[in-house]
Amino acid sequence: MTTSQFASGLTLSDGSLDIGNSSDPTAAANVQSMIKQGVKYVNTPIMGWGLPDPWPDPSTPGPTDWSALDGRVQMAKNLGETPIITLAIAPWWMKGTYVGHGKTQPLTADQEWQSVAFDSRILDNKMDAWTHLVQAVAQRYMRPPYNVRYFQVWNELKGYYDPDINNYDFTTSAGEPGGANAKHGYTYMYNQVYTTLMNVASSLQIAQSTVKVGGPYVFVDTWSNAQQSNPSNVVKPYGIFDQRPLDVLQYWLQHKAGAGFITFDASLENRDTMKVLHQQPFVADSLFADTVKWIRSLDPTLYPGSTTLPINLSEWFSWTEMDNTSLQEDNALKTSTMVQFIQAGGATALSWNNAGNGGSDYGLWTPTLQVGGGQANPWYDSYKALMENFGVGTKLYQTNVSNPASVDALASSGMLLLVNKTANSVQVHVNGSTIALNPYQVSFTSLK
Repeated sequence: MTTSQFASGLTLSDGSLDIGNSSDPTAAANVQSMIKQGVKYVNTPIMGWGLPDPWPDPSTPGPTDWSALDGRVQMAKNLGETPIITLAIAPWWMKGTYVGHGKTQPLTADQEWQSVAFDSRILDNKMDAWTHLVQAVAQRYMRPPYNVRYFQVWNELKGYYDPDINNYDFTTSAGEPGGANAKHGYTYMYNQVYTTLMNVASSLQIAQSTVKVGGPYVFVDTWSNAQQSNPSNVVKPYGIFDQRPLDVLQYWLQHKAGAGFITFDASLENRDTMKVLHQQPFVADSLFADTVKWIRSLDPTLYPGSTTLPINLSEWFSWTEMDNTSLQEDNALKTSTMVQFIQAGGATALSWNNAGNGGSDYGLWTPTLQVGGGQANPWYDSYKALMENFGVGTKLYQTNVSNPASVDALASSGMLLLVNKTANSVQVHVNGSTIALNPYQVSFTSLK
């Protein structure tokens, strides 16, 4: 018997629920009601993904526009959710792109929302400005009425890829702060942010132990074969793990100033093909659980926190990548993904693209832009039921499934979850009883 660490959450990754948005009011209200009933955590970045730059003018001494971020955090509080703030991205004038051969291209104002801005990091000589922004965020949102205690640092190591070494800059190096260079390592920046947050907590007489900061928020890539860049020795039926994000996780664990949780994200498709290997998504959906198990396998004397810190999904993408995927198959795949994540000991999972990504990904609800939108998809009902029946603290019982390729099972003292992972009807025999499952059916059966 084990104890669940699971909590459901989502990221406000677009502006569809922001004040003044273009969503249908009834659809947006429906979604807010679903959030209130179905998830525990609501995450938002400080800018980007629907939010404006709070400090666009470098001539001002600090941020000048909190209104949009205020609205998101207040909405989370109004819905009874626990807010998370992701400290990403940063104003244009703080950032630059390292292009290789010792050269950095600082951003310009007109590049603020171009793709290059999402491939940029803080300039080495603007780290003080960045930590000043972090300090301002913390001072505003750690206080009532917001009382934020959870923070993620950056997003997918955006801007930290170094073409000179074909790897991330993830070390504690401060880079070259004598000029407009983008050469510092992620862990250096993380530690600056962590220290800033803890200092603010102390200044506000908030116990540092209640402030939870997480990283490294790295994307865990897989390859379809070993003839790719930096293959690791972690080989699974759905692909070969890229060594570089594993290096990031190990280094960060060794050199972090402190942390309240570990966080990463991933997607089922192999990075070289952008497809799921052999079109077997119900094989690839163990990726997230396997990453949790890999982290837990690390020696905690060498990698402090590897066996004890909660492991969260900052984003996770689980869809078939195939046309004509039904709502039922999408629900079964996502539920199976979470079943394995929960069984591996995973903690909070933050959903992204909550209205779906188009194609084979339906998301939690239908888009809110049109009248009649904002309706729950089957996956929302399963996500909500997972939280209600298998949330943190729930005792999980061992299940033995004779054909795990066809059926997933998760059990507590009062609930049995079965997921039919096939396009065929199946009969499941449970303690002398028979449960019939339709193709791709997700079944929650009370054991009381």
